[in-house]
Amino acid sequence: MQTKGNSMKRIIAGAIGLAAGATVLVGCSGDEQAAPATSAAPATSAAVTGGGDTVVKVDGADLAGLDLNSVTCVKQGGKINVASGAIGGQQGLGVVMTDAPTPVVESLGMVVDGNALAVANAMGATSGSAEVEVDGSRYTITGEAVGADMRNPMAGMVTKPFTVTVTCN
Repeated sequence: MQTKGNSMKRIIAGAIGLAAGATVLVGCSGDEQAAPATSAAPATSAAVTGGGDTVVKVDGADLAGLDLNSVTCVKQGGKINVASGAIGGQQGLGVVMTDAPTPVVESLGMVVDGNALAVANAMGATSGSAEVEVDGSRYTITGEAVGADMRNPMAGMVTKPFTVTVTCN
């Protein structure tokens, strides 16, 4: 019989994997010279908005090591994708949310001080929490991301409050 703790660890591991995958996809989606689509689906255009007035705070402090000028926002295919580059491969951010009047965060992943943190809302499983406020083209995502300390995964769950503010045209 599975314990509740093991089940939760599997959900969190899946959420982190989902968020990491979303981050990779988001990172690729901003490539303006992408190969043409091979399916019969119509092509969609995407406007990429960058850095500028982006704010990323975790536990009330700026996310150290994150290059805010590398943060991009892409609206395409009914989704809004936010991604960043990282300095030294340590800190990073990836968000996938619906492009709706009231967006819903499907996944969020970030690395904070060696902790892989995520919010996931997929296939009936959720971890962490996130809400989105929209003011014109400015999106503010607030909530709590959960995960594990990558240096000591057996130490238990880590929960951190966060705020991400980004402009996406």
